Amino acid sequence: MKNKYKIIIKLAFVMALLFLPFKVSQAASANIDITADNKSVKKGDTVIVSIYLTSDDLIGDFEGYLSYNADILEFDNESKVAAGGEGLVKITDTGVPQGDSERKYALKFHAINYGETTLSLSDETSVYTFDAGDNMSVSQNQLKIEVVSDKSTSDNADLKELKITPGTLSTVFSKDTTNYSVSVASDINQLVISALSEDALATVSITGNKDFKTGHNTVEIGVKAQSGKTKIYTLDVIKEAAQETAPEETKPEENAGINEDAIGKLQLEKDAEDTYLTGAFYLKLLTPGEDVEIPDGFEKTSLIVNGTTITVYANKSDLESDFLLIYGENKSGLKGFYQLDRRENTIQRFNPVSLNGGEKLVIPKNSRNIKHYQNQIMILGIVAAVLTGICSALAIGIIRMVLKNKSTEDQ
Repeated sequence: MKNKYKIIIKLAFVMALLFLPFKVSQAASANIDITADNKSVKKGDTVIVSIYLTSDDLIGDFEGYLSYNADILEFDNESKVAAGGEGLVKITDTGVPQGDSERKYALKFHAINYGETTLSLSDETSVYTFDAGDNMSVSQNQLKIEVVSDKSTSDNADLKELKITPGTLSTVFSKDTTNYSVSVASDINQLVISALSEDALATVSITGNKDFKTGHNTVEIGVKAQSGKTKIYTLDVIKEAAQETAPEETKPEENAGINEDAIGKLQLEKDAEDTYLTGAFYLKLLTPGEDVEIPDGFEKTSLIVNGTTITVYANKSDLESDFLLIYGENKSGLKGFYQLDRRENTIQRFNPVSLNGGEKLVIPKNSRNIKHYQNQIMILGIVAAVLTGICSALAIGIIRMVLKNKSTEDQ
């Protein structure tokens, strides 16, 4: 019998040991309940938010951070234990003289705009036991408050007109269509936008309408109704890439170079990199390198072909000569100076001919001079032949007279 009592006493002692720490653990916890008398308020109303702390143990110090949407609610900073604003209120209640199992904090807010906001305490919130100062485990809820509009407040957030300059909307404007696109030139960095709301009390705002980059740019036209309802119209602005412009051709100085009226049917053709002189031939124009020697008797000048100036070399003694030199490369890849006959519209490789004393053949001024020289040479040849015949006849006559006189003397 005594053994049975001993066993019962031991079991009771073990059970007491098991339940003791559980009871202590349960005592070191607190619950936080965030409430408000009215969760649906109107713009301009005062909102009282209550924070209730409850615990099985005596509550000592308390520190917490309450967050909210500052665009909808405004904190009335009149509390002795709370301070803050701009979306965050810090509650500090320390050094309490007496612990309690229930505590309440009342915070005053003002509804300043339409919409919904959630109020909650951050994870840094701490509740301490009064006796030992231990940090309790905390459970809490969240509070949602909605600021609604009066029945007389308009919800109209539509546009009645949307116009842009420059450019044209991709589709005809409709208040129910919120996405549009427009293409603009490479030099456009901003649009002139006319956006009118249907409701005169609604407000219109525009963002993204500046410093356009090449490609797609997003411009948003926002409409905010009196009730706080918003609507966004989106404009995709497609800016074209800038076109590479060819450098301006160098214009010849007045009275300098050679007039294009004298070049017949010469034409210039261009591709991405090179320029070609064409006619009854095909010559790629090049710039002579430093190692290329300009032929003697020629100087650099310019020739205008189809309104474009090219470099040529003319006879120093006659810049109006029909013959010019051009440095280039033919279809066979031969580089060098080529002789251009502007009158006949022909071109051929330039080959200076060495004369006595190392002099080089100078090209005549023009084709008419060549024919004139040829005629003069022909006349001189005829005259020389006639004179030669006369001289020969005179010589024969003189010889015959000398022989005749000698024969007479011998007789």
